[in-house]
Amino acid sequence: MDTKNIEILDLDFEYKLWKNKLHFFKEELDLLRNRFEIIKVETPEFILSEHKVEFMEKQLKEVDRLFNKIKTMEREIAYYAVDYPIDDNHSHYAEHENIRDEMNVINLDQQYIHNNIYPLLCYPIIVK
Repeated sequence: MDTKNIEILDLDFEYKLWKNKLHFFKEELDLLRNRFEIIKVETPEFILSEHKVEFMEKQLKEVDRLFNKIKTMEREIAYYAVDYPIDDNHSHYAEHENIRDEMNVINLDQQYIHNNIYPLLCYPIIVK
């Protein structure tokens, strides 16, 4: 029987997992941005499209925004602990599902970066 109830321990687990992933993504994006800055200086003829640069910047902002959103939800959960477990009619349930969806989008965008930007910043640097 699927009751669709969420316990605090379930939320805590997912929030910790997601925050760890987001922290990793942020570190990875910082490394890629730093690598790009180094390549621009060492190889001025190297060009990374404005779209790709903006995509990384947007991803970094989204990672920070979702990380902060999760931290806010953690504080709210502590305040409303007496409401738990919650069912799918509770506002925290809907918000948790929204965060899950946003996390999926960030995962897909990070995969795009891995497939389309990361290789351009690795040795050997290809100048077009």
